[in-house]
Amino acid sequence: MDKNYGELYNILGWGEEYFAVNTEGHLSVKPFGRWTEPGQEIDVHSVIVEALATQPNDSTSKSQFPMILRFPDVLKNRIETLHNAFNSAMESTGYTSRYQGVFPIKVNQNKYVVQDMVRFGQQWNYGLEAGSKPELLIAMSCLPVTEAEPKPYLICNGYKDADYIALALSARAMGLNPIIVLEMEEELAIVLDQYRKLQQKLPDDDAVRKKFEPIIGIRAKLLTKLPGHFGSTAGKHGKFGMLADQIYEVAETLGKEGKLHWLQLLHFHIGSMIPTTGKVYDAVSEAAGIYCNLVNEHGAKWLATLDCGGGLGVDYDGTRSGDSDMSVAYGIQEYASAVVQAVRLKCDYNGVAHPVVCTESGRAMASHHSMIILETLSAIPEPQDEDTSEQLLNRIQDLSYKQPRAPVGGATAAVYSHAADLKKHGIEMYKLGKKLGKRVVADANTVYNYHMNLSVFSLLPDFWGIGQLFPMMPVSRLNEEPTLKGTLVDITCDSDGKIENFISRENTLPLHLFEPSLGGYYVAVLVSGAYQEAIAGKHNLFSGPTLVRVNSSTTKDGGFEIERVDLGPAADEIIGSMRYSVEEDIITVIEKKAKGTEEEERVWAWEMVEPLMTKALTTMPYLNEYKVPEPEPEPEPIP
Repeated sequence: MDKNYGELYNILGWGEEYFAVNTEGHLSVKPFGRWTEPGQEIDVHSVIVEALATQPNDSTSKSQFPMILRFPDVLKNRIETLHNAFNSAMESTGYTSRYQGVFPIKVNQNKYVVQDMVRFGQQWNYGLEAGSKPELLIAMSCLPVTEAEPKPYLICNGYKDADYIALALSARAMGLNPIIVLEMEEELAIVLDQYRKLQQKLPDDDAVRKKFEPIIGIRAKLLTKLPGHFGSTAGKHGKFGMLADQIYEVAETLGKEGKLHWLQLLHFHIGSMIPTTGKVYDAVSEAAGIYCNLVNEHGAKWLATLDCGGGLGVDYDGTRSGDSDMSVAYGIQEYASAVVQAVRLKCDYNGVAHPVVCTESGRAMASHHSMIILETLSAIPEPQDEDTSEQLLNRIQDLSYKQPRAPVGGATAAVYSHAADLKKHGIEMYKLGKKLGKRVVADANTVYNYHMNLSVFSLLPDFWGIGQLFPMMPVSRLNEEPTLKGTLVDITCDSDGKIENFISRENTLPLHLFEPSLGGYYVAVLVSGAYQEAIAGKHNLFSGPTLVRVNSSTTKDGGFEIERVDLGPAADEIIGSMRYSVEEDIITVIEKKAKGTEEEERVWAWEMVEPLMTKALTTMPYLNEYKVPEPEPEPEPIP
């Protein structure tokens, strides 16, 4: 490869050890991170080609754009890196307890992602965090039932009603390890009430009843705050948790009820994307202080776990600056060291045994293993609204020939009037000159609108909703200089459906000339495996993409195996989610209208409509095999 233009997209910054440009000029994935050996990289362009040729699971339709490529080996490497970092930090500082984390299901609720998290983390007893009843049900189905200790945590966060708490208590009866984290003081009363009701269903055996007693945690509302968007709900006026004095009151209440042994975890979360390890240390130290007070001053001697919540960030722009919501100034090892050191020092100072350290690091675990692939449909230069450079130059020349004439005689009023005319003339020429300069620059930097097979609202809702930026780059031709400046325009009927802000802090992305004759031109949205699917919208009734699961091959260098291809929701499923009965409200009504009345029967119209309607209902709503027909040749003149 003569030249690697991946540097234009700062791939060495945000890509960490997972992404590179190969000798073909294609984006490639290093599935084992820094331990990826030469020849094990996976060519993303080759994956796309094979995915398009693969018959999707449970479907007779063809694979279709847009698509998400998932690389489970990257997910496994992230989990290994997290646990190795905490184990290293604990060993090097003499920390006497252990690390035991959980994955927050809200980050990516996809079945295979959640199952992978549990499977890859099983050797470390890696658990799950749920924030709602549906997520709790997913966790109950995915976590293993085991007699071995320690059991994986099932952290139950979020606001809770009686049904949520009863369901969590029933998970303990199954042999799981749910911990009900109280967000508000009043939730304790619900826990106590539901446990009394559960007792009535248990055998009349004290040993059995004791085994199924609740384990509860309390969420602390810390005073430590973050800057920017992700810190807006933290601090004294934050949405979740209790202030220190409220926490101590709950402990006192538990003591009076003879249930203080239920309290075994203290939890906090100051926000996603903590920018620096200094902020990490401050928050953990504050929480560890509350933990020590609970043990020393309120008799909570069964307290054993400090759950530091989320916040382990992703360096989306690759600057390691921590100066925006898109960057963090540390890696996983630095984060783990800050957490462990803060807990150790605070506990040692207060004479409290080191607790189990738990984190709910979802974004940093899920982001890198998934990328969105966007198909280019067309590329059109933005129209210029102003006069051309030639027209502006002619106007300046005309003005230069038409300077105001000097007055005859020396009357003061005439001289003043001439001076005013000269000033006006000069200002007009200055404005035209400035306009000409801008136009010359614009001519040299024409912006192209790349129309992509995409709904911003369905695939990148965080971009639209909170201005989240993601690394983006072409999948191929990275050994050619991208000479055009492009924005990405989606296919929704909404002016917000446009991507014109990028991690470079520029309003355009370097792209190549789109030439359909060369085959597909694809843009990858990387580090996008967290939250986007979970909060996707259905604007214009576009919905989710095709999901492609890609495993590394052990049989050949650079090889891969496509485990499965799952099409996104078809139109009938999306319409049905809007409370329509597809059969009664759509198919039957359209058939009746197409066939017409008895007086004016149009069977031929239904014969035309029916197959087109069926295809539209049973395929994804995105554009499929988009191609502009070649113009028909001009007829030969008649001699």
